[in-house]
Amino acid sequence: MTNYESIYPGINYLTLMPSYYYPPISGYRVSAGELGAAVDPRTANQLGELNIKLNPGVKTIEIQGISAQTLESIPEQHLDEIKRLSKLTGVKPTLHGPLLEASGIGREGWTEEQRIGVEKQMESAVLRAHKMDPQGNIPVTFHSTAELPELRPHIKSDKEGKREKIGQGLYIVNEDTGQIGMIKPEKRYLGEGEFTGKELKFEAEKELERRNKETWTENLSQINLFADRGEEALRGAERQFPEIYQQFGKLNKELIKGEEDRKSYEDAERTIKHGQIYLRDSYRSLRQLFDRAWSSADEEEKKKLKEFAEFAAPKISRDFETDPEKIQQLRQVVERGLDALSGLKPPQIFTPLDNFVVKKSAQTFANVAESAYNKFGDTAPIISIENPPAGGGISTGEDLKKLVISSREQLAKNLVENKGFSNSEANQIAEKMIGATWDVGHINMLRKKGYTEKEIVEETKKIAPYVKHVHLSDNFGLDHTELPMGMGNVPLKPMMEELKRAGFKGKEIIEAGNWWQYFAEHGGGNPFKPSIEAFDSPIYAMETAPTWSQTGIYGAYFSGHGPINPPVHHNIYGAGFQTLPVELGGEIQTGEKGRFAGGASGQ
Repeated sequence: MTNYESIYPGINYLTLMPSYYYPPISGYRVSAGELGAAVDPRTANQLGELNIKLNPGVKTIEIQGISAQTLESIPEQHLDEIKRLSKLTGVKPTLHGPLLEASGIGREGWTEEQRIGVEKQMESAVLRAHKMDPQGNIPVTFHSTAELPELRPHIKSDKEGKREKIGQGLYIVNEDTGQIGMIKPEKRYLGEGEFTGKELKFEAEKELERRNKETWTENLSQINLFADRGEEALRGAERQFPEIYQQFGKLNKELIKGEEDRKSYEDAERTIKHGQIYLRDSYRSLRQLFDRAWSSADEEEKKKLKEFAEFAAPKISRDFETDPEKIQQLRQVVERGLDALSGLKPPQIFTPLDNFVVKKSAQTFANVAESAYNKFGDTAPIISIENPPAGGGISTGEDLKKLVISSREQLAKNLVENKGFSNSEANQIAEKMIGATWDVGHINMLRKKGYTEKEIVEETKKIAPYVKHVHLSDNFGLDHTELPMGMGNVPLKPMMEELKRAGFKGKEIIEAGNWWQYFAEHGGGNPFKPSIEAFDSPIYAMETAPTWSQTGIYGAYFSGHGPINPPVHHNIYGAGFQTLPVELGGEIQTGEKGRFAGGASGQ
């Protein structure tokens, strides 16, 4: 084919656009029809965004509800219109749900109330997503975590010539109180075995074990201290006022005659109640420790705890702690309880926050998926859990894999228990309903923690079998910039190869938030065009040459701009193309004027 447009295109041609680079920048070739695009997330007018952004011919549009407030500002009528417009144009919608902390962790720690609140917000988002595509399984993306930091802080370093991960601490949570803390590396020199005088290597798990042991011992010591003080007070009353002590709680104070007897009774009463208060506090703490121990005890330890419980339970009544007549029983229960608890292995009072977050988040995602399945059956939206920018909580391939698996297991359990499904049926539904959204730009930010390109691709390989949706955004590995692909250093080709090898057949969404913010309104236009240039997408449906990366070579004809070889070129250049164009100072030959404006012929 003759190249008619390989001539100077004029000053409006942008020589720095990706089309100047060949082969394609990304190294990854994909048809434009397989790509989708996320619209501008800054506005609640998502209907208007859809109407404008589908003009380039995009077949999948991701509606943006990243802000919970923005999503709630979209009128119901707009959702209906999005459905109609999508059907009319053949576009499939997807939804990016709001950034919510699925675990229920807030600024003050974790509460079940917060988790349930987030669950209800997610259910609302899923319900609204279904309105846009009631016949299909519309993917709804939620982040694995919202603003949680990396739960096991670490960096990769070439230490002593060997590349290794260096732990920098461990976030922990008290499951009873919901309070969150952190175990930070401390300099320690005295350890097990031979003393060397050298600093011991920080091991977070050992530090956690030590803290649980120390906390358990402190709790038992406190119970024992209060019990001893209570016992001491009661023994003193028994020695000093034996008759009153034996009858305490049964005596009618009105029958006590004489000032001396009354004074003795009041002294005895004060001492006995003093001891009772200590024993009562001991019992309450004992009860809490028993509950904690029972929840994590093995079978042998549960036998010991059961023996104590069978002894104590018949003695416990509503007024057990305060009834003066039951002081002896209270005393016995505390003594036996201390004996039972002292012989146990310290339970996990503090647990790693990452395990806790996975457990609670899985509960939320599973409940949301179950609710959607109960309402919509086989057309229920797909819950797709996305990796946040690397450096945040549950952002690696390994961590996201654990969360997806746990969420599926919890959903399958729910369906078996609540719907009566068989295990195989429940597992099949769970695999369909819950998967992962893999953001290639987010995982690339592991570079700032010392990860190599090969290691970043390896994270993709770990999550690949669970991926149902992909977000395409580029950056330089240091910050969350969301540029079109080919404008940063994201190793897209090897990552997509890993996904395709694992059977990925989902949507690939161009998510270029920073492009909308900084470049779109300043001459950059829709990020879809530079993206398909970077992907070397074929122009024609038969997927043969030319491609969009070649538009700078073949000129405007293939991009649909202007006529082929317009006659004005011959007026400007002449048949031999030897004169200068207008943009460089020349002008159309009109008689006496020379090549440059204002000059006479021959000047």
